[in-house]
Amino acid sequence: MEAKIELQQLNDNYPNDYTILTRLSIVHHYIGEKTNVKKIETENTDIAYEYISKAYQLNQNDPQVLKWYTVILGKTIENENLRSQIELSKKIEKLALQVINKLPDDEFCYNILGQWHFRLASLGPASRRIASLIFSEPPVGSFEKAKFYLEKSIKINPNYIGTHFWLGMTYIKLNQYEKAKYIFEKGLLLDRPFKREEDIFKRLKKELSKM
Repeated sequence: MEAKIELQQLNDNYPNDYTILTRLSIVHHYIGEKTNVKKIETENTDIAYEYISKAYQLNQNDPQVLKWYTVILGKTIENENLRSQIELSKKIEKLALQVINKLPDDEFCYNILGQWHFRLASLGPASRRIASLIFSEPPVGSFEKAKFYLEKSIKINPNYIGTHFWLGMTYIKLNQYEKAKYIFEKGLLLDRPFKREEDIFKRLKKELSKM
């Protein structure tokens, strides 16, 4: 909270400093991640997006701006309807690939692209028809590509439970059940600092109980 106040004071004095805007966005993003109150989470996600959008307008080439714009844009559409998610999917893919090009050793956007491919590859026939209505060439996901990106992410940072969950789910889709069980079991031992990780832990345990 103290960091937020200090950054807000800096922002008041330097409203067009994209580095301050990015840091403010990150602070609000993590406030939203920590809370168990949905209203507070939504409010802080919206504020985070407002700050990072302004930073992005000021400097679209800075790697950290690109990274956090991608992360927070993805967060803002989690509760949107399927059409909105599909409409923004190509933008998120494009941004994530740009970040990987600039920050090849940062796990965040490998994770995002892994989830992007998993979710699109998992779409049912009705959802694919919606995608066909939106795009002349609908985005297409691949479980093999999801595996590639998630394995890259987990190699860089083996201590994030979310990557273990999504990689395990991908292994299941590829009928690699022993690998899925192994990665799930490792995931159960990892820290859960925020509400998101606690929710993932519950989902991971549920999937593991089916095996």
